[in-house]
Amino acid sequence: MRSIVPSNIHVVFDLDDTLYPERQHAISGFQAAGNHAADTWGIEGLAEDMTRMLDSGHLGALFKMALAAKRPDHSEADLEALRAAYRDHQPDLTLFDDGQWALDHYAAKGPLGLITDGNAAVQSRKIAALGIAPYFKAAVLTGALGKPREFHKPHPRAYELIEQQLGAPGDHFIYIGDNPAKDFVTPNARGWTSIQVVRDQTIHDPHAVVPGGAPLHRISTLRELPDIIPL
Repeated sequence: MRSIVPSNIHVVFDLDDTLYPERQHAISGFQAAGNHAADTWGIEGLAEDMTRMLDSGHLGALFKMALAAKRPDHSEADLEALRAAYRDHQPDLTLFDDGQWALDHYAAKGPLGLITDGNAAVQSRKIAALGIAPYFKAAVLTGALGKPREFHKPHPRAYELIEQQLGAPGDHFIYIGDNPAKDFVTPNARGWTSIQVVRDQTIHDPHAVVPGGAPLHRISTLRELPDIIPL
């Protein structure tokens, strides 16, 4: 495994399934949605149904499928209310052990960056719940940059902003993420070092690599980072 010469290096992290388990947020949100369904329509067991669907690989249509099974005559307003209960809840989240270690270790070496996709309000609540905002000198929530998903990875805008906020000409950037379908395309194209942490039970397939999206390095825990980033 080739290491990087430690000179003007800036470490930038992804959030979901890199620093904390995204499934944890999903389960927390399902409980909020289930509570809404029970209080509003007297429906029980929705959170458990949604969890089973998630673990079976259903993502995009999960809310509609779960509500239809319990309330076949639901309206679009009912469905949006369920999604809102999920989206607007205050999550209870915990960092991976190695996520906490990585933040502590590299924050002591220099300013860190964060790039994360998704609804900006949701991502902000995640960051607040984890208590990690003070670790980052630069944090880009792509959902806050424009229309929904307009600037999600692999769009280059977030990476450009991180370079502007953290770096100087000649500096080197490292992006650490989990999803080879989007995380590493732009870092690779911009000459960054891309590192994938491959974990068990992630929301997205850790092997679904898109063209240009293969990471330069793969690790199974963030504690392996010093083998690549000797800081």
